[in-house]
Amino acid sequence: MTSTRTMNKRAAIGNVLSPVGTPRLQSKSPEACPPQLARPGAVAMPVSALRPFVVAERQQRRCARHLVLSASLVALTLALGACASYAPKPLPEQAQLQRSLAGLQVNRSRMALPQLAAQPIDLHAPLTLDAVATLAVLNNPQLQLARDQTGIAQAQAFAAGLLPDPQFSTTQDFPGNSAGATSSAYNYSLNFDLGSLITRPAARAAAKAHARDIDLQLLWQEWQTVGQAQLLFVQLSGLQQRDALLQSQRDLVQRGLLRTRQAVAAGNLPRTNADAALVELQAVEQRLAIDAQQRLQFESRLHALLGLAPAVPLQLAPLPALPAHDAAATHEALAHIAAIRPDLMALRAGYASQEQKLREAVLAQFPSFSVGLNRARDTANVNTLGFGVSFSLPIFNGSRGAIAVQRATRQALFDAYQLRLDQAHADVAQALANLDLLRRQRQKLEAGLPQLESAERAATSALDAGAITLPQAQAQRMALLQQRLALQANAQQAAEQAVALDLLTGTGVYRPAAVTTTAAQPPDLPQTTSEMRSPSR
Repeated sequence: MTSTRTMNKRAAIGNVLSPVGTPRLQSKSPEACPPQLARPGAVAMPVSALRPFVVAERQQRRCARHLVLSASLVALTLALGACASYAPKPLPEQAQLQRSLAGLQVNRSRMALPQLAAQPIDLHAPLTLDAVATLAVLNNPQLQLARDQTGIAQAQAFAAGLLPDPQFSTTQDFPGNSAGATSSAYNYSLNFDLGSLITRPAARAAAKAHARDIDLQLLWQEWQTVGQAQLLFVQLSGLQQRDALLQSQRDLVQRGLLRTRQAVAAGNLPRTNADAALVELQAVEQRLAIDAQQRLQFESRLHALLGLAPAVPLQLAPLPALPAHDAAATHEALAHIAAIRPDLMALRAGYASQEQKLREAVLAQFPSFSVGLNRARDTANVNTLGFGVSFSLPIFNGSRGAIAVQRATRQALFDAYQLRLDQAHADVAQALANLDLLRRQRQKLEAGLPQLESAERAATSALDAGAITLPQAQAQRMALLQQRLALQANAQQAAEQAVALDLLTGTGVYRPAAVTTTAAQPPDLPQTTSEMRSPSR
């Protein structure tokens, strides 16, 4: 084909050099000279003199093809070098629960709650309240799953910030038995969508706000994990204290039952007295059995919270004296609850993300267009270089449906935030009311305790002197034990309410992780554990 193309060009050059009306000389030799020019004195130009120009043109085209091929290979190499590699990740075959306390993570350097991070942890000693809460945050499997969700949100934010790839297309046509075709045809096209650049800032801002939403949800889960661990610690400590009192009551009832049975055997008392003492003993035993079941449930939940196997023994330290409730600090925190609670801040971040999604939908209603460059050659060896522009006409759709969906979603998020804010105020008010009621009840119980203790001592003295019977003395001791059990239940309920109130208001161990400011000055958002573990985000 190349030789035919060259001969056609030489013939065309000969026609140009020949005078009009002069017949061409036919020659089979490529070196044959064209006829003399009509003008006298003209010098004959052989075809061989035009060979350098033809060769130069061939070389230029060959270089152009090599350049395009080299550029394509370089671009392909760079694209493949930037691609991620795939590696399989098989699922585990066995449970990964820790078989001992020594397997728990104790590195507190990246905790989002500095007050807990500063607490020492000794796994060889009974675990304190703060130690249990710290270990729960560091080892809870549910929190690990939540941290994986933050990784997904961060990857989505990264993807939203990437520019779209340009589109390259090429076609190559080879002529068949066509008399007018002198070369093969091709078409190179490079296009870029400019419409995505219009919505990119809004999409990127929405993805960043969504990532912040997920981070704050993780922080709220960490707060809730701390609250659950503290609540289980309080409940287990309360069971231990109550069982100690119930065991004292059981011992007292058992001694009375033994005395009663001896009196019945001697004929001094009817059998009904022994039966009544036995019923009382069975009631105490039943309460101890119920407490044992609750203890197993609480310990199982605590093991799951810590990521421990159920058979791992846990030794808990005595419940420390919780600080007195500060009503003024609670009301101060309640005034800035929206800037303290991570769940409320997460809803605000989600609402900000939705605002950007609505903005993106509004921007998408404008015509999206793309531009491109075209390089082509037809079969007649005509080369062209041009550009193209394409855009959509927003006649039927115009993103109106997407805008309606995003507006409805924004309204739902607005109502959800208002509902959560109202519920937060209601929960705090309820906790304050419960603490106030428990405080008044405790005052009454403590006021009657000295009289019962005095009556119990007097009854013991009278029993030793033979002034009263054993059942009368046991009745006084039972009344004192019931009063102490009521005080223990009151103290446990107050501790549970205090733990819940700290969680609801962001006080106590949560205070260092929150920043309270005025509504006119938005606070600096607290740093979550996932951000501390990924500082290069």
